[in-house]
Amino acid sequence: MTLRRAFVALSLIVAGALAAVGAGQAPAVPGGAPNAAQAARIAADAFTYGFPLMEFERVRAESANTPCSGHRGDSTINMLASSDHFMKPEAHIVVAPNVDTLYSMANIDLSKGPVVLSHPDMGDRYFSFQLMDPYTNVAAYIGSRTTGSAAGRYAISWSGNPGDLPGATTITVDHARIWLIGRTLAGDEADQRAALEKMTQYSLTPPGGGPRSTTCDFESVTPIDQPDGIAWLDALSTAMGNNPPPKRDAAQVKELARIGVGPGLRVSRAGLSPAAEAAVDQAVRAASAALPEIARTKQQTSALSHRGWGTAPDNTGDYGTDYLTRAGVAEIGLGANTPEEAAYNPAFSSADLLPLDGRLSSYRLHFAAGQEPPVDAFWSITAYDGDGYLVPNTENRHSVSNSRPDLIRRPDGSIDIVFSRSRPTDPSVNWLPIPDGPFRVYLRTYAPRASVLDHTWNPPGIQRF
Repeated sequence: MTLRRAFVALSLIVAGALAAVGAGQAPAVPGGAPNAAQAARIAADAFTYGFPLMEFERVRAESANTPCSGHRGDSTINMLASSDHFMKPEAHIVVAPNVDTLYSMANIDLSKGPVVLSHPDMGDRYFSFQLMDPYTNVAAYIGSRTTGSAAGRYAISWSGNPGDLPGATTITVDHARIWLIGRTLAGDEADQRAALEKMTQYSLTPPGGGPRSTTCDFESVTPIDQPDGIAWLDALSTAMGNNPPPKRDAAQVKELARIGVGPGLRVSRAGLSPAAEAAVDQAVRAASAALPEIARTKQQTSALSHRGWGTAPDNTGDYGTDYLTRAGVAEIGLGANTPEEAAYNPAFSSADLLPLDGRLSSYRLHFAAGQEPPVDAFWSITAYDGDGYLVPNTENRHSVSNSRPDLIRRPDGSIDIVFSRSRPTDPSVNWLPIPDGPFRVYLRTYAPRASVLDHTWNPPGIQRF
């Protein structure tokens, strides 16, 4: 079942239940306010459409309340904050955290003019700066794949107030508010220090100011309570006012306006009947509760036809009007790259399609010689527990990657990765500890080659033994 069909089904159930208890179900007046069932369907569509934007706003608000070397609130706007360590297993802040790259982030405001991003010569170290618009589409990339590794200065400019700066390459985006996500490849502790030496030279320079950068402990973020029901829709209307929808969304925006959702609108002023207003409120709550499980189920279903490996949608990061996929990705992988920058394959089951579970078996992933993931940057395999968090272990081992010198290859060039609760006795395999229970595995391929993008190369199934 698609996200939209599931949300619509929930909405109609809500509307029907209201009618059954006497709320009434007056027919809609042509050109007038929708009835309860129609309003519930539109509210479900509003949640699907608006969830990514509301996540963008949540991250922006939470970032302002995260201590970054003494900076808080508005002072963090147009400031590049970088983490000096990978996510720790005990920090359950995000699901499936990356332990291959150190992160940098910034909430950018271009309304007063271009903001300049600077980086040093990065040599052969992979790095990328992803510019994401408020609707979670990727607006542009700066980095080793797209702009090269030589030292650079890039003027990020809003089309509504454009500007060029001497000595900087201009990158124009369509929104004044942008989320920047930086990723810098790092390995062991020594390599992390080398990466951090480069990252200390990253900076953002706002109009009329000097370079701004800082370190930040992203794990110390304080979650902000989100509204629900009609209050959520009204907050979405405010967010749409702050971040005008793209022109391609005109038809959807017009439909949402029927229940009072859109820039400058409120549900209470849409002329809905009490039954319709109640249906709207409950439909949003039902859709919100259903999204996490629906998104996970859709991801796991895709794995059934790929030897246990799920595949990310081909339009990740460039959704157009595919609001359903956009909402699902925002739920399970907010800030995901486009496939050209990084492809993601999660595994929830072994090749025989039985769930991965450390209580029942140990597992092996075998890349034959010449058959490891084809990439121009690097690939990695990371193990997580059943909830998607890193597995605590005394050796602090969480991933295997071809970017690290400790990758073990057999004499014939093949690679074996063993997932087990205890260290294997075979010294020619790479070991990833797993929990005493369900677990999952993620394959990440950075700058994947064409065979990954067109799915002519797919990862081999994980075997039980």
